[in-house]
Amino acid sequence: MSAYDRIRYPSLAFAKTHPAVLSALAALFGKPFAPVESARVLEIGCGEGVNLINMALGAPRAEFVGVDLAEKPIARARETVEALGLANAKFHVQDITTMGRSFGRFDYIIAHGVYAWVPLVVGEAMMRVIGGSLGDNGLAFVSYNAFPGARFRQILRDMLLSATDFIEDANEKVNVARSILAQTVQTWPDDDPYLNPLKMIARSIIEKAPEAFFHDELNECYEPRLLSEVIAAARNVGLDYLCDTQVELCAEALFPSEKFAAAQPYARGDWGRFEQLTDFSETRFFRNSIFCRGGGIDRRLDPQRLRGLWAYGELTPLPRDPQAPASFGFKTNKGAEMTTNSPRLAELLSRIGDAFPSCVPIDEAAEDADFAAFVLRLFVNKCIRLRTAPFSFTSTPGERPISSPLARLQAARGDRIMTSLRHIAVLFDDPIDRALIQLMDGSRTRDDLSRELAARTGVATDTALAQTSAAIAKMANLGMMAG
Repeated sequence: MSAYDRIRYPSLAFAKTHPAVLSALAALFGKPFAPVESARVLEIGCGEGVNLINMALGAPRAEFVGVDLAEKPIARARETVEALGLANAKFHVQDITTMGRSFGRFDYIIAHGVYAWVPLVVGEAMMRVIGGSLGDNGLAFVSYNAFPGARFRQILRDMLLSATDFIEDANEKVNVARSILAQTVQTWPDDDPYLNPLKMIARSIIEKAPEAFFHDELNECYEPRLLSEVIAAARNVGLDYLCDTQVELCAEALFPSEKFAAAQPYARGDWGRFEQLTDFSETRFFRNSIFCRGGGIDRRLDPQRLRGLWAYGELTPLPRDPQAPASFGFKTNKGAEMTTNSPRLAELLSRIGDAFPSCVPIDEAAEDADFAAFVLRLFVNKCIRLRTAPFSFTSTPGERPISSPLARLQAARGDRIMTSLRHIAVLFDDPIDRALIQLMDGSRTRDDLSRELAARTGVATDTALAQTSAAIAKMANLGMMAG
């Protein structure tokens, strides 16, 4: 029995794995891709299938296949599919090492959190499956712990495994490991530059849910890779390295700097070698790599490649500066500020901000090189995001609000983390929010919902109506609403 059968692992949606995200990066670098709405998508190591199921809800004409060695997670994925009445998502218990090409070819293959958590021979088999199953214009997403930064995590892992090797019970093992890690961090001085990255990683580990702590940190297998090793493994099965979904790592391709120029004698014109050099210089510890077929990658900035893309971002206009009346300022949800003297650019940023959380088309940027460069600088600085297809939620729920069917099912199961149609996981600590999500199936008006809320909480009906309206608006902003 798999460890994932014995101890449930959190099943979440990951925005960075969505085909609309992967294909946007392919578009920017001149690679053809399959339309998301009619694609075939495979996820290796899908667990309970939440990542795929949420994609399937938004693309009913596409086909989604999930495989995993653990039987219980697959059984739960099938239960979810049946409960939602989804016809375009199938799940199979499957050993990667015997998988072959029996499921056909796919436009997108996702392997998130698998490659560096399995024995080397299984990782090699997984790469063979990807190479044999990826379509001609396919894109494969593979995430993994990366050297050199993963060596810091390895130090912590070795310490925790050594300190808990006598403990059989998983819960006790996690509790003791967490306690040891917390105490160790407290003993480390604040002025030791060597220990600073260890402290940062240790604190992130301590905050993990017990199940994730067990599987991620105390797993039997921990096989980080150098980016160059993964690129070589992909080339052995006929695939090329495209880029990383961490968009800031694409900045040097679109906007080469002195750093890029200085590295060229050592990179020898090879993009993968350049990124490997930066991994060493920046001590990178995780990678989200995209692979493709057939070469033909062109990483130069080409405005025409923005045609057909959609942008979204939480942008707020700043008050106009009387000392610079021709300047327009905006702030992101992370607090970053930007200014422009171009009314045309300001108008686009205003549209993006007004439309959030929905997307807006940016075809107009394809007609102007300066305009395109500005948009792409916003992208690589994570002020905006790009996709090849808009989201499938509504930001203006109707009189009879409808929450995401997957989120409704998760609420009915008692989950606190629910899946947004923005393809992100959202924590709802408030039981009232969870109750509303479950109730919003389109059969109740806003007044009906507020009366139910008043009955549950004992507040006045008028107060409940205001609370209900505020909660629905918040959920719409999170992309939780289907209607």
